[in-house]
Amino acid sequence: MSDLAPQAEAAALREEIRRHDRLYYVDAAPVISDRQYDALLARLFELEGRHPEIATADSPTQRVGGEPLEGFRTVLHAVPMYSIDNTYDLDDLSEWARRCFEATDPDLAAGRAALAAAEEQFVRWKGRRDSEARQQRTALKTRVAALDQQLERVLARAAEQGYPVPGGYIVEPKIDGVAVSLRYEQGLLVQAVTRGDGRAGDDITQNVRTLRSVPLKLAAEGGPPPAVLEARGEIYLPRQEFERLNAEAAANGAPPFANPRNAAAGTLKQLDPRVVAERRLEFAAHGRGEVRGAAVAGQAAWLQRLRGWGLPVSSLVRTAADIREVGRLIEDFEVRRSALAFGVDGMVVKVDRFDLQEQLGSTSRFPRWCIAYKYAAEQAETLLLRIDWQVGKTGKLTPRATMEPVFVAGTTVRHATLHNYGEIVRKDIRVGDRVVIEKAGEIIPQVVRSLAAARTQPLPLPLPPDACPECGGDVEADSDPSGKETARYCLNPECPAQLRERLIHFAGRGQMDIEGLGEKSVLQLAEAGLLTTFGDIYALRDRRSQLVQLERMGAKKVDNLLAGIEASKQRGLARVLAGLGIRHVGAAVAQVLAARYGSLDALMAADRNELATFQVDGQESGIGPEITRSLGNFLHGVSGRRVVEELRQAGVKLTTAATYAAGADRIFAGQTLVVTGKLHRFTREEIEQRIRELGGRAASSVSANTRLLVVGENAGSKVAAARELGVPVVTEEEFFQRYAIE
Repeated sequence: MSDLAPQAEAAALREEIRRHDRLYYVDAAPVISDRQYDALLARLFELEGRHPEIATADSPTQRVGGEPLEGFRTVLHAVPMYSIDNTYDLDDLSEWARRCFEATDPDLAAGRAALAAAEEQFVRWKGRRDSEARQQRTALKTRVAALDQQLERVLARAAEQGYPVPGGYIVEPKIDGVAVSLRYEQGLLVQAVTRGDGRAGDDITQNVRTLRSVPLKLAAEGGPPPAVLEARGEIYLPRQEFERLNAEAAANGAPPFANPRNAAAGTLKQLDPRVVAERRLEFAAHGRGEVRGAAVAGQAAWLQRLRGWGLPVSSLVRTAADIREVGRLIEDFEVRRSALAFGVDGMVVKVDRFDLQEQLGSTSRFPRWCIAYKYAAEQAETLLLRIDWQVGKTGKLTPRATMEPVFVAGTTVRHATLHNYGEIVRKDIRVGDRVVIEKAGEIIPQVVRSLAAARTQPLPLPLPPDACPECGGDVEADSDPSGKETARYCLNPECPAQLRERLIHFAGRGQMDIEGLGEKSVLQLAEAGLLTTFGDIYALRDRRSQLVQLERMGAKKVDNLLAGIEASKQRGLARVLAGLGIRHVGAAVAQVLAARYGSLDALMAADRNELATFQVDGQESGIGPEITRSLGNFLHGVSGRRVVEELRQAGVKLTTAATYAAGADRIFAGQTLVVTGKLHRFTREEIEQRIRELGGRAASSVSANTRLLVVGENAGSKVAAARELGVPVVTEEEFFQRYAIE
């Protein structure tokens, strides 16, 4: 291959790599090792690095690239992305099939039409008393009775036969992942969007491009790719990868992921695509959104076409002629699902033919032509020994059950969440009870109910703590309108337990991202008396000699930790706000506040009414009075002001550029621009800041929704992608002349 010209060799390598991706993810029949695959990819990187002009937008080398994102924009779905109704009962499943049969069976439709016509004729003859009218009414009564019997026979026969529908049913595993829609235009991946609320979702294109199981360019084995293809499916984290990530987290002292689905969802919301690439998510296609230029009769044929276009489709999909066969498939699969390499929490049953799906239609929330049968979570019985109360970063007190160890869903469980005191009362849970536990999502143990009938003696109902179990401070309870307690909070801002949890949160990825300062490290440093406030994090640089003496701490590890702490000073206002653990202030709220006010001083000086009511691009900001109150309590309280001053004295950046300044000429409002290549007049931060000031969003990848591509030197494959999609391209100099940066 090395004897070929660079362009020809690169083209051949791209096809070879795509072939191996297909063999691995679509056909499950790899023919080379990971090492051999990596060698092919490395050679392609080398060629395109030496000859940037030969790079293409759909090259495998373009899976990871560009700067970290600053956020995710909302995208409307071309076709609504509905959720699926579900059931845990085979009788309910049969009832769903009956409704499908009644709405689609041609004989039943003809019989009902004839019955309606006969009843209408009967009404017309009803008011007359002559002999002809009586004869007609008698004949029509006989006909109506005969048609009723005929319809009853059709329905009885259908019930016996399992409500068969023309084309039959499709049964697919319900993969426990994140629903996404992949949009291809002229065979090229241009957009990936989460389900969101079904009407609109988050644009996660840059992250999804890192998944090897998602082709950047469709193959032609399924026939020529259509002009527009939206393939819908699930992105999931395989069990083995989930275990690897949690093992790494444990080694680094970081909190583990609760379950594979949460890990997948959290990964897709990472702002740095390089992090996503490291986590080895996978994709499986199962549905469709907007499609232009591909006529397919039904779901089975559609899945076959998707496979031909190079998209992974589950090999566990089965067809069934009737609902009885569907039930057998569901029961058989339940026995095998625990051995799969990924989580499956049920089976999705669909009417196969697309014309019948259209005929059945949808409710405001669910399609009528499909339903998910969900397997019941595995349960076990054990003895409740005691209830402890744990304190979170916001001061929330959460009850935790300690029980006799019991084996359930693959692991031995000793602890389980009780959620809140209101749930303890509602479920009548008492220490000394036999209780039933299950794993929510097959991962998180929770107490489902107590076996009150098994009590041999009266047991007192546990009382909620009236003081914080950690610091002894006052507590406050929240309740819903019915009076049920929903949460209980420690009100002491100096509570050591809250502080530890806040420090863990503050240092975590997505907040200040301090490498080496995970949960175990925070607890170890706190126990050693080296970490009692936020400011102590930044004072650790003066305590290096003490740090290297700690267990599992060496000079290299300490230096890496101190370097991570120093780097975190430049994260900016949004990350600081998200990291402080202020109630109701997460990453999204923090970004809106930072963009609006630009500095912590401006935010602290903001009028509370303005803070609760300001708008962004004519829309409500989402802050509102509750967040305003929580934010004010922290920033203007004694503890909050002390934290702010500590961070200020440490040199932590408490500013960002205000992108929602009043009166700005927002000519790019709601639009996406991409900047690529080496810039000379500006830094990338300056030009992207100008884009935001003009109302736009600075993205990292080109799609059909990109308004403008700004290019510097060595722009690479994004220019080719823009040309293919008809996106206007301007140079750095042209951008300056039109939208000069002051």
